[in-house]
Amino acid sequence: AVVSTQSTGLVPEDEDVPDINNIPDDERAAIDAVIARNKSTLSISTVGWMVSALMVFNYTDFLNVLVYDGRVNRGLLKIGSSLVGVNLLVGVYLVVYLSYIRNKPDWTNHTHPALIPVATLCACVGLVLCTVALWPVWGFLTLPILFTLFMGLVMLATLLPV
Repeated sequence: AVVSTQSTGLVPEDEDVPDINNIPDDERAAIDAVIARNKSTLSISTVGWMVSALMVFNYTDFLNVLVYDGRVNRGLLKIGSSLVGVNLLVGVYLVVYLSYIRNKPDWTNHTHPALIPVATLCACVGLVLCTVALWPVWGFLTLPILFTLFMGLVMLATLLPV
């Protein structure tokens, strides 16, 4: 194999490119302080999703539909909700238990590598089952309703001090 010694043009060879791995500790601390100060999870989009989710929840009378409406397929809703619950439990295990209780900040290298694909599969199947269970009530609006409520919950979760 022939190795080319020509420049790729991505990084100019004549310019001094800083090495971010060799920053002095005092400069690294200053950079980390600026990043921490500017790292706010409260933004216009966060508030927008949460307000939208509250409006959808109120306008669709979501809780009363889940509890009392006879058109809801209760069997599929229970199975779908259970699968979404499995997804949430895996998330709590990985983020809260491993990170904060067991003091393993790098929870991506945990001892159970199959947990993330299992949680993803449970969430996807659970979403499909919940959509099918609620389809008789709202029809094609079921997907935007569930998506808006999901995004509102995700944005609310980003504000929790965990």
